[in-house]
Amino acid sequence: MSSDREAARHITRTWFEWEIDGLARKVILVVETDLAMQPDEQDYDALTLDMLRTEAIARSRASPGAIDRIRIVPVRY
Repeated sequence: MSSDREAARHITRTWFEWEIDGLARKVILVVETDLAMQPDEQDYDALTLDMLRTEAIARSRASPGAIDRIRIVPVRY
């Protein structure tokens, strides 16, 4: 299994949010993951989390619209 597929399988959902500041609007790609995100959490793996970040950036670049920011959030059951 490639590292891209490994990272992608940890992405549970993605969606877009808008951040409004006066007249400016920023588009945020939100990536939900089942990975442990804090070093003190059980099963934390910095390498896999970095691969997830790389996959999120790739998805951002593949989007037809401009993405201003990426937010990675833990899954909510």
